[in-house]
Amino acid sequence: MSLSNLNIAVTASRRAAELAQVIRSLGGKPYIAPTTGIKREERTPIEVSKFIELSKESKPDYVVFMTGPSVYSLIDLSSELGKKERLINILQNSILVARSPKTQMSLFNFGLKPILIPNLDYTSVGVLKLFEGMGVTKKRIAIVWHGTSSPDLIDGLERMRNTIIEVFVYKYSETSERNETRVLESMGFKTLLSDDTQVLDLVRDVNLGNIDAITFTSPPSVRGLFNFAKRHELWETLQNSLNSFAIVVAVGPSTARELDKNGVMVDVVPSVFKMKPMIDALALYIKRNTLNEKVNRISQRRK
Repeated sequence: MSLSNLNIAVTASRRAAELAQVIRSLGGKPYIAPTTGIKREERTPIEVSKFIELSKESKPDYVVFMTGPSVYSLIDLSSELGKKERLINILQNSILVARSPKTQMSLFNFGLKPILIPNLDYTSVGVLKLFEGMGVTKKRIAIVWHGTSSPDLIDGLERMRNTIIEVFVYKYSETSERNETRVLESMGFKTLLSDDTQVLDLVRDVNLGNIDAITFTSPPSVRGLFNFAKRHELWETLQNSLNSFAIVVAVGPSTARELDKNGVMVDVVPSVFKMKPMIDALALYIKRNTLNEKVNRISQRRK
């Protein structure tokens, strides 16, 4: 499979370099323009401190981590607060749940185990199914979120008569804060900061038909792009251009739903919700849909 010199937009920030390499390996040309970042809000250290203090008195039975960065960010914050030892003690005496293998590995890196993990469905739905399968009820469950929360997960756990404690260690933002990118870089991510000029260039190139495909790896990356477009009165034009010109690629169902909310038709969603399968699915889509209007336009550009 080949993407043969196609311009593939990358809206991710945390793993943009990794995704760009996958695109290059199939002959494509990555066009990097991160549309979202993460930041720590002023009240975050206070909320984390409260969580640690309350957990000493009433320990959570389960602590759920939704991403690797949420692990690192929580522990980094606890260290800044002088409460890292207390936090580690709380985690060592709770049952830990990781949403995905990468989150699980982040916990392993701090010597934290045993860790439960969903069976193949590494989403909030998978986490809920894990608890449902274990019949967990009347327990205290702390959830360390990944920039945003999942009402469905909370509602599902509360229906099972559990008490939910929410912990936010960072929020998604249209710009990144250096303090948070430092945490990500300590995990080995080559994090790129979201930049208004890059995003404006991306919107213009989409509108001009210069982008052959655009990839989205999270709902916040979609929201970041469209919030930017709204501020610059380019929302409707962007929506029309995505539906007419670029092949729209979403890494999974939640990202696809966010695109749908913004009136954008998604062309490609991989069966395995990861970056490499996403790019493989894009290449396969182009190969198999030669009569598709967007693919035909791309073919004409190749000539």
